[in-house]
Amino acid sequence: MQIIKGIMNFKHYHRGGICLALGNFDGVHVGHRKILRETISMAGKMGKKSAALLFQPHPASVLFPGKAPELILAAGDRVRLLGETGIDYVIIHPFTREFAALSPETFAGKVLVGALQACGVVVGYNYSFGKYGRGTPKDLIRFGKLFHFAVKVIEPVTVDGEAAGSTAIRILLQQGELTRANKMLGYHYFLRGKVVHGDGRGRRLGFPTANLAVAPEVVLPAYGVYLTWVTGRDFSGWGITNVGRRPTFGKKDTTVEIHLIDTEKNIYGKELIVYFLHRLRGEKAFTDAVALVAQIAEDVKMAKMLLTQPPYNSLLLPAYTPACPA
Repeated sequence: MQIIKGIMNFKHYHRGGICLALGNFDGVHVGHRKILRETISMAGKMGKKSAALLFQPHPASVLFPGKAPELILAAGDRVRLLGETGIDYVIIHPFTREFAALSPETFAGKVLVGALQACGVVVGYNYSFGKYGRGTPKDLIRFGKLFHFAVKVIEPVTVDGEAAGSTAIRILLQQGELTRANKMLGYHYFLRGKVVHGDGRGRRLGFPTANLAVAPEVVLPAYGVYLTWVTGRDFSGWGITNVGRRPTFGKKDTTVEIHLIDTEKNIYGKELIVYFLHRLRGEKAFTDAVALVAQIAEDVKMAKMLLTQPPYNSLLLPAYTPACPA
């Protein structure tokens, strides 16, 4: 995969037609992966290269500031997962109000064909483009006939009877429906961040924790305690991770705190990826620190028991992978 910054720079890296996947690709979920597979397949049949076009920042953050959805993936991980599908190019273009003002026809004629020389385009069933998002897949098919490029529209991919989509996945995560969200993603939901100093309370309680600083635009799962797989550049291991506000101690800021199971390792300042596998319980306030310690011990016990049972005792677990520049 080659990363190209800006539509107008594409000609410096590639000459000739391409097959292009269009979409926000937040989450690179099972529906997105079908779009990308079809793009790669179309490119192979035409003897062309494949590409995905991304906008940075997310269009909603420009058009509806303050109302944009939280993201499933930070930009670097979105690009990394796109690359893992086998796509040849990821083209990242700045999204501005001026760009958003292009009419659907101008976007098709000047951007897709003029700048990117698209000879094939693949989109999802609900893709929209151009000013006010007025362009639809039907419009794209019409423009394809006008400007001579092939168009393939991918119907929704369903998981347990529900269409897989970024909005649906965000809702499931925020409701604590981790298993269903992971099935729609096609991989285990994860958070990436650096370990920063906390208040040291976990160590004083006998369960040292690492505080993960997560990108503020990324969606967090429902408050609670989770069985997690934690991986960094030089180690991997099991953990229980608390997402929440620590109500027992009257805290109001949201934190992500990791306790490594049966491992004592100095991970301060290191970048970690934390994969969320199972929700052990919701967040709750305890009467005092003694009650909290007793519950944490039960959480660890439950996590260890789960690790002896399917599917956790036979999972193929990912190693650390750095994010791509985006």
